[in-house]
Amino acid sequence: MTETVQTSARAGFALLVAATVAAFFVTQRLKTGEPAVKDITVQAYMSPNGDGLKDTARFAFTLPRGDRVTLDVGDPQGDRVRRLLDGASLQRGRHIFHWDGLGDDGVVPRDARYFLRVVLRDQGRAVTSPIGVLLVTRPPRPRIVSVSPRLALARRPAPVTVRFVGPASTPPVLRIWRTDGPRPRVAAAVVGRQGEHTLRFPGKVQGRPLPPGNYSVSVTVRNPALLTASFPPRLPPTRAQGLPGTGFTVLGTVAAGPLEPVPAGDKARISIEGGGSRVRWRLTRIGDGRQVAKGDSTGPDFPVHVSPKTATGAYVVTLSVAGRTARVPIAIRAPRTRKVLVVLPTISWQGANPVDEDADGFPDTLFTSRSVPVARPFAGGKLPAELQSQAAPLLRFLAARGLHYDLTTDLALARGHAPLLRRHMGVVLVGPETWTTALLGARLQAYVRQGGRVATFGVDSLQRAVVLTPSVLQDATAPAPADTFGEALAPPMTRASGSLVASSDRIGLFEGTNGFVGAFAVTQPSRRIPRGAHLLAAAGQGTAGPALVAYRLGRGMVIRFGTPEWARLLDSSPAAATVTKKAWSLISR
Repeated sequence: MTETVQTSARAGFALLVAATVAAFFVTQRLKTGEPAVKDITVQAYMSPNGDGLKDTARFAFTLPRGDRVTLDVGDPQGDRVRRLLDGASLQRGRHIFHWDGLGDDGVVPRDARYFLRVVLRDQGRAVTSPIGVLLVTRPPRPRIVSVSPRLALARRPAPVTVRFVGPASTPPVLRIWRTDGPRPRVAAAVVGRQGEHTLRFPGKVQGRPLPPGNYSVSVTVRNPALLTASFPPRLPPTRAQGLPGTGFTVLGTVAAGPLEPVPAGDKARISIEGGGSRVRWRLTRIGDGRQVAKGDSTGPDFPVHVSPKTATGAYVVTLSVAGRTARVPIAIRAPRTRKVLVVLPTISWQGANPVDEDADGFPDTLFTSRSVPVARPFAGGKLPAELQSQAAPLLRFLAARGLHYDLTTDLALARGHAPLLRRHMGVVLVGPETWTTALLGARLQAYVRQGGRVATFGVDSLQRAVVLTPSVLQDATAPAPADTFGEALAPPMTRASGSLVASSDRIGLFEGTNGFVGAFAVTQPSRRIPRGAHLLAAAGQGTAGPALVAYRLGRGMVIRFGTPEWARLLDSSPAAATVTKKAWSLISR
């Protein structure tokens, strides 16, 4: 038994030696003989996404002699992903094959480097390409690092520098989007240099500076696989994608003034941005347009002296600086207290003031942002839109008919500053109070229940709450189903213009009319007056519910003019003028 084992061991050792010697001679022949496959070339990148750019990979090699050939594409671990050829006869010479990026299962494999393996069946030899093709399906992820300056002056254009991270194997493209219009649009485009991560926009387009406005910046790049991506990821840019520091503002001449009433005989402090050192200003009254003061000052902060004889009213300071103009509203009140207190909605003006505070390229308002500064210049150097469309026509109407009033702002009321509600028989909110502090809302309701009378003009008013701090307005809410007084309101409606038709009138609100008032396209119908209230008058369109409604609440009264178009009709609609004057009489006695 022992001899048999020893004999088998000696035989196995002899075979191992023989195989080793044979392998040695084969290896030597391979080292010194002609290569089985020559000049293998492999495409560097591929991106099989169907865009026509590098969707396939090109492989090429040379056979010194013909053979039956199998071609496989393998992953970094050597496992086959796709068989391109299976034992096909190839002649000597150069051969080219393409891979569409799919595996044997018809699915694009994971992003990795893939190698060509050439198997020569007749020779019993195989060669793998030393370099593989890099398959890439994930697009690049560029990111803007900085945009500077964040604030550019229209009167003094300066280059805007944009720095980004991401591939720059092809020239990156910078686009400047203007965002303060109905939709973002390209204002300028710049093609950068390959390999550079800094782009510079000269600040001008065809030799002209960008107009004042808000601008968002995008960068579009390609990686070596020619996959394209942008930052922000989707274009045109949207507010949801905007990040602080990825936009800039071109500033014209803008101004800010006091948001609370200025006593006659005092000074109104005006600040100006984007202007020169010399400022010419004039003070005119909203209502009759009379100029009551003018002067020259030095910016950026200066006083406007208000004469002690200046009548109570809303005024506009018009500033001229280096050929540019800016306007800012101010409220001025004389010492004498009147029966009716008119309230300017400065909280709402600032809440809707479209100024980009965080340099994301989009204007920030309480509709879109968690907070906005209380005091900031009005965008574009223009007056608030609702001042011009709603408050100003109503104030002109009052001035033309000699209807005197005291004046304040909702910001002053919210802070508890004089004049106070309780000193007046009636209160007129001349524009929509889009945002109201909880404290001011409670004060208005208590004022009415204790016998005060309030007239409100506009839609979407007294339904949204906001928190007021010394410096910001923040945490604005969505519209509540009911307003501060408890009246349940439908959302504002737009339809073909139609008259408001009186359906109830216990207080003579529609006396002097035929019961039809104006022609209005936008109204906000009432769903239900406050619980415990008593309806006094109503007018509406069809079955939608009254948009003009008066009711008694506690010992007081509320008259709601639920349309933003009422004030503009005061000069052209005798019925609207008659109802307005009657409402004034009701709240002032």
